[in-house]
Amino acid sequence: MQLRELQQTIARGILADQPEALAAIVREDGLAFDKRLQVYRNNTIISLTEALRTTFPVVSALVGEKFFGYAAKAFISGHPPQAPRLAEYGGGFAAFLTAFEPARTLPYLADVAALEWAMNEAHHAPDDTALTPENLAVVPPENSAALVLALRRSCRLLHSNYRVDRLWQAHQPSGSLQDLAIDGDCHLLVYRSHDDAEMMALDAAGFALLSRIGEGVTLEAAYESAAAIDPAFDLSGALGAYLTRGVFGGYAIPQAA
Repeated sequence: MQLRELQQTIARGILADQPEALAAIVREDGLAFDKRLQVYRNNTIISLTEALRTTFPVVSALVGEKFFGYAAKAFISGHPPQAPRLAEYGGGFAAFLTAFEPARTLPYLADVAALEWAMNEAHHAPDDTALTPENLAVVPPENSAALVLALRRSCRLLHSNYRVDRLWQAHQPSGSLQDLAIDGDCHLLVYRSHDDAEMMALDAAGFALLSRIGEGVTLEAAYESAAAIDPAFDLSGALGAYLTRGVFGGYAIPQAA
């Protein structure tokens, strides 16, 4: 059996509960095959569950330790790790919770998971250099409309039909669950500042602007999308706020055809 085939067989035996192929290659050596395999299965499930709990602490707090363990085990069985770093595990957890029937009574839960995953990605994103106002000052005014800005690699945009930002903040050490209201939607920018992931609440127009910038369109096209939502949208003020937070990583001015 080749190494890759062996690894896949072990993964199926441990994660997918398909141990038949392993029975012929595992020595019992004083411990029955099924019990020996169960030791590995338990250790794997526990390790991956703790990795998920570390990445999604607010989700765990909202549903309780027992429910989270149940949901994590169901997720793990169908979504084995695809990378060697546990910090990269859990990218599909929010989508999984959307379809997880026992979580139907908590319709905001998947969006909380999406926010926590965005925070995790922002925290672990590769380093890059933030664009400064001084960098943009050299752009001739006549080229501003054609400017194509790039979001930094740590930036994530998230929209929810619930105030998941309030839920997240309420579960932080300085937060409070008293009089917590989550009705209403929110638009969020998640980004890394220094070594910490942070979030910034946006209005719908600002969210549209950054979303379009993330798609690689010109500043003029991005502004048009924002202005369609809010004709009074302050482009200069918004760009100043984003530059202050180090949201952009570079820019380009496409050459005219």
